[in-house]
Amino acid sequence: MAIYDPTTPPLFLNGTVTEFEGVDKYEYIDDTQINFTGAYKTYRIKVEGINYQTIGTAETRTGVAKQYNAIDIKGGDWITTVNGQIVLNIKQVIAKDAISIEFIATDVDMIVYKTYALSEITIGNKVAFFELSDNRVPLIYGPDVQSFFTIPLAIDKIQSRFAAEEESERYRFEFDLPNLSINKGDIVTVNKSTGEMVKYGSENAAEIPVGVVIEKIMNNTVIYVKPFNTIIDNHTSPELLTGTVGDIYYASQANPGALSTIKYPGALPLFLQIKNATPTRIQSTASNYLPTASDVVKINNTTVFDGNVHLVPATVEAFANLINTSSEIHKTTASFVSSYATVSSAASASTIAVSLIVLSQDGGNTIEPLTATFSDGTNSVAVTFDSNTAPTTVPFPGAPQYLTLNAQLIATILNTEFQAAGVNLEASATLPGDGPSPTVFGILTIEATTATASINITGTDQDAFGNTFTGGMGIASATPATSVSYLVLERQDGGDILITGTGTYINQNGITSSSMGTAPILLMLEGAQQEQETGINVSVDKNQTVIATTTHDHFVTGLDIDYTPFADSDVIVKINGVEINIGDGDNTEDSYFTDPTDAGYNTDGNAMVAKLIKDISAGDVLIWNASAAGYQLDPSDDVDIIYQASSFDV
Repeated sequence: MAIYDPTTPPLFLNGTVTEFEGVDKYEYIDDTQINFTGAYKTYRIKVEGINYQTIGTAETRTGVAKQYNAIDIKGGDWITTVNGQIVLNIKQVIAKDAISIEFIATDVDMIVYKTYALSEITIGNKVAFFELSDNRVPLIYGPDVQSFFTIPLAIDKIQSRFAAEEESERYRFEFDLPNLSINKGDIVTVNKSTGEMVKYGSENAAEIPVGVVIEKIMNNTVIYVKPFNTIIDNHTSPELLTGTVGDIYYASQANPGALSTIKYPGALPLFLQIKNATPTRIQSTASNYLPTASDVVKINNTTVFDGNVHLVPATVEAFANLINTSSEIHKTTASFVSSYATVSSAASASTIAVSLIVLSQDGGNTIEPLTATFSDGTNSVAVTFDSNTAPTTVPFPGAPQYLTLNAQLIATILNTEFQAAGVNLEASATLPGDGPSPTVFGILTIEATTATASINITGTDQDAFGNTFTGGMGIASATPATSVSYLVLERQDGGDILITGTGTYINQNGITSSSMGTAPILLMLEGAQQEQETGINVSVDKNQTVIATTTHDHFVTGLDIDYTPFADSDVIVKINGVEINIGDGDNTEDSYFTDPTDAGYNTDGNAMVAKLIKDISAGDVLIWNASAAGYQLDPSDDVDIIYQASSFDV
């Protein structure tokens, strides 16, 4: 959801950039053809000198009537420069007060960089904050718009940036993993089990097509689809959407006006859920950060902490537990993540200005192993990097005779050794790196996996370039044990997390409002016809076995029927492929069905009430009469219950 309340005036504030630094570089190699020239996609920005915006309503989030200020800015809002060229999305607010804000922003799909070959803002430049409507139209109006945009056509540039999406009638789907199974031009829908975008008609695909693929970017993790019907991604009450990917929503019979995934005779299909919610998530940026007795904290207008009422929590875990006592009201769940000792390589600290190990200077004719010892303060392991532990090496760009190990290869070797030796450490690698050839030589990070583990790297052995492990990688040799906790707030349905209150705890250290989640995405089934109830053959009750060898008449087999048979239709029972008699209200036949909730059920050999075949319903249990059938059943017998279920039930 783009805004808290579409009936209030849109926010338009401006201020001056006082801090600006790149955080994450663009890391994909795909059709966008962006090369790795240091282009950042994510930035940390601080803006100060933000003047308030006068509005004509008292319905403000800060409590200051008829005024917006920097506290009203939230995750999900956007910023732009005076010329309208740089447009970035605010992903996380770190801290804010009435006149300043620090936040993380991203160049979505690198559109700014691809358009202008630049997405960085100079310190001292003016930027403006604005919102989007629910259908992604920039809301740029207010008393300060004209004075801020001093460049002709600046607003047109901003509007065109978003109009490009609207004009192409495409919808952006973002996934965690690359999707290599679909291509441009494919008709697609969703997999009902995994939620992935798949070709229409493939195994386990939804029966309704979503659209046609028109573009794939970001290493196949972002897919643009031209939908066949209207897509709804801004449901105002996402907590009411209780289905999952592939489910169809109908008008609820039990709750008029609401949606339900339960089919019923004459039901009109309204929506297909094509993507699950993206949770709204907030995490504290300061460790062990807690409110004080002077603070009041509200989440979605529900007080979760009041220093005049509650005891000040001693730990982040205790604060999370307090928040969760009212989760049903504010729709947000609190938890915490713990961080232990961690250390990363830095090219600037390496003796050769790039983090790597050199195993050979002559193309592999001579391998010079390097051994280093890694300890968690209790357990240790000596790791040798050679052709045995590292069968694959990386030639140095421009000097292929130097065979090296990059952060990715080193992390793999270390994790194998750590696990085998019981060392409570874990290694990982990230790209791009921070030195020469950043796409080849990444950053190595070693983390403790317990609160008491430290990180110690020792050894004087040298690689082919004369460097020890710590010298070549540019990584600290000793990192003490530590344990800190960070509060995490999540709203699983993707709705807003609005944080308000009084005191100094809120709007600092990441504890700020956010609209960065998305509600479950629905495809409107325009022109759909009412579904007709039909009988469907089911196999769920075939190939069953009794719980034990039968020993007397009226024996409870332990086999029940999963669905109510369609339209009072017939039920057939086969033993090893041979049909046997079912009592139609008669408990003296070979078998009969009974209701397990009846008072006389399972009375150890006594007769039970036999149901009429037309009245058999889901959950009824099969009873066996050996004297009528002429034989006992045992677990080696194959029992099939054959019937049709309603299409609304399966």
